[in-house]
Amino acid sequence: MGFLVLLGLVLAITLSPTPVDQGRGAWVAAVLSVLHRIGVSESFGYSELETVSNIVMFIPLGVVLALALPPARRWIGFVVLPLLSAVIECAQFVVLPRRYSSFGDVVANSIGGWIGVSLVIVIAEFVAEGRQGQ
Repeated sequence: MGFLVLLGLVLAITLSPTPVDQGRGAWVAAVLSVLHRIGVSESFGYSELETVSNIVMFIPLGVVLALALPPARRWIGFVVLPLLSAVIECAQFVVLPRRYSSFGDVVANSIGGWIGVSLVIVIAEFVAEGRQGQ
């Protein structure tokens, strides 16, 4: 159920006819200003923020997908999440002319999904080892 809720949210964000950042230039500038004030390099700009946002957006999706799958099948997330991202980017390209689709977004989304799945696998392994050691 959690996966479907997050999937719906991701689809609403990525398949909205209007780009997420449209009309939010001041907000993006404010976020970048805060990041630069706390020590993030001035070379970190809009493009990098967008890439990080794509990664972060898919981390929870990877977590809940991995939790929804039986432990022996969690590897499926490493395949499904990049495919999902590719489908989203293709839909943006074909149906949403105001959206910009890119292979870079597929890569960033995939990395985020893989991080989420990996976190579940690693934490589950630590928990299992802890139980064996008792």
